[in-house]
This record gives sequence, structure tokens and C-alpha cells, in this order.
Amino acid sequence: MYHKRKLKNIKTKDLNFKSPYEWPTYQTTGDNSFFLSLISGVRNAGKSTLVLNIIETEKEHLLKGDSKVYFLSPTKDAKVDYFIEKYSDNFEYIDELTKENVEEVLQKIKGRVEEWKSQKEAYDILDKYLKNPKSLTMDEIGFLEEFAYFTNDIKLEKGKFNFKHPPISTIVIDDSVGNDLICEQRSRNGKWFQKFVLRHRHHPYHCNIFILSQHIKSIAKYFRTNSNLVCLFPFRDRSVLKSVFDEYSVLFNGNLQAFLDLMDELRERNLHESLNIYYDTIQFVRIGWNTEVIFEKVEDTKNDNLRKKIDKHSTPSTDTKEKCLEKK
Repeated sequence: MYHKRKLKNIKTKDLNFKSPYEWPTYQTTGDNSFFLSLISGVRNAGKSTLVLNIIETEKEHLLKGDSKVYFLSPTKDAKVDYFIEKYSDNFEYIDELTKENVEEVLQKIKGRVEEWKSQKEAYDILDKYLKNPKSLTMDEIGFLEEFAYFTNDIKLEKGKFNFKHPPISTIVIDDSVGNDLICEQRSRNGKWFQKFVLRHRHHPYHCNIFILSQHIKSIAKYFRTNSNLVCLFPFRDRSVLKSVFDEYSVLFNGNLQAFLDLMDELRERNLHESLNIYYDTIQFVRIGWNTEVIFEKVEDTKNDNLRKKIDKHSTPSTDTKEKCLEKK
């Protein structure tokens, strides 16, 4: 229960500045926000299959032109080999998650973005020249001559150029639980990666990030709480499910029992289905991508009693790394 009282009519300016770029809308989410995604489930649940299916579905935006996917994992199966072969120019496999490898990836991403900016600037100046040659400054003429943009070849290349936005990059991290970059947010490497994720993945890198993990609670909390897409495969441990519910309870209408029942149903069906939780400019909970789930609202006391019951019967994790992280 709360009450509202009208105060002075204070006018504020709208500071939501429009992006200079026209980013694509993804089929999977119906949104144009970059993915910051956590995909979690037991071994062989279908995590890598799911992320590759997302990438394949969005291939027009993620696997064509200057866009590129970087798949970091110590393991590589036939599915990854298929993508390496089919999308050789747009899919790169890296066999270890280290700070040095991520730095190298980011350097490549930044280089592609800078190259795109230079090309776009040249095309903009070329358009200006074609409309009115006398309107160019000496610096603009020198810029065009430097890049040889007075030739016919550039007109042909211009037809293939994406003027709407810089190249989109995607980083996928798999089989790397325990790595301090994604698990130890207080470590030096963890702080460095957190800074990239929270401050720089949009600009200047324009980057999607997917982390795949068997142990969702072992991933740094800032990543869990800032993710806009969480894909959850069934867990037997209800305490893990409860922690996910607490972070996204608004999407479940506060109905813990219904959420647990749904996860039990997915586990019993055993069809490798995931519960996809999306929270950004639009929000939804779906089984896969085509079945939306609506939860009825319940009283808080029912949830409180259920939480106590789960806490009483939950078995402690045998993952020492996870215990240390939870203590922190």
C-alpha cells in the first residue's frame, strides 16, 4: 500500500539523445539492444547449441559483412567446427580465455570499427564532391586523394558498404568456469573485464557478449544482474533456481511456486528446452522463443514460506570455488 501526493509541476528536459546509428532489430528478442547474455544449465543441456542457434538466426547481423563472432573455449566440438568452416570470414575460434587473448580480440574489433569510420567519412566526402565539387575544403580533397576515392572502384565498393552502423562483434565464452576474468570480479583481471563489460562494450566496441556456464552462481554477480538475456536450462538444485527468481522476480509476477513448477515441467519433458528471460526495452519470459509464459501474482507470505522450505532442504554445493564467491 502506498499514497501519492501532487507537488509543483517541474518541467525537466528529455536527455535521451538518439543514437547516431541505426542498429538492427533481432528476430529472437524483437529488440535492437546488444546481447549481454548468460546461458546456464547442467552438462549436455544444450547451452552451446542454443547460443549457436541464436547466432545462426541472427546471421544477417552477426555473420555477414564486417560483423564477426569470437568463440573462446578450451573445448571445440563438431558444431563449432561447422561454423568455422561455413563462416570462415566471420567466425573465429580461440582455444583459451585469457586476458591476453581478450585484449587481442578487442584490438581486432577496435581496428575494424576504426576502418569503418574512415570509410564512412570518405564516402560522405565523396557524396559531397559528387553533388558540388567546389564545396570541398583542401583537407577533404587531400583525404579523398589519400584513399584514392576518385576511382570507379570506390563507387562499386560503396554499394556494399553498411552506412547504418559500425561492425557488430560477438564474444562467446564457454567452458571457462573458475576463470578469474568472469568469476572473480575483485581480482585484477576480473576488474579489467568488468570495466569492459559495463563501460565499453557498447562504445567503442559495439559488442554482444554470451557466457555459458554449468554453475550460474559462479559467474560474477555484476554480470548476472546486468544481463538482459538469461537462458536457463532445468536444474535439480532448487536453491539455484531460487537465486535466479530473486534477481528476475518482477518478470515472474512474484510467483516463485509457478516458476519452480515450470522448471520441473521442462526437466521432466527432457526436450533440451530453455527458459529465456529477457529484460531490456521490452521484457518477456518464454520457453524457447515461440512460447510466452505469463505468471499469476501471489501473496508474499506464500513465497516466504516456500523460500524457507527450499533453504531447509537445499544441499550445500560441492563446488569450492562457488562457495568462496558466495562468501564474498
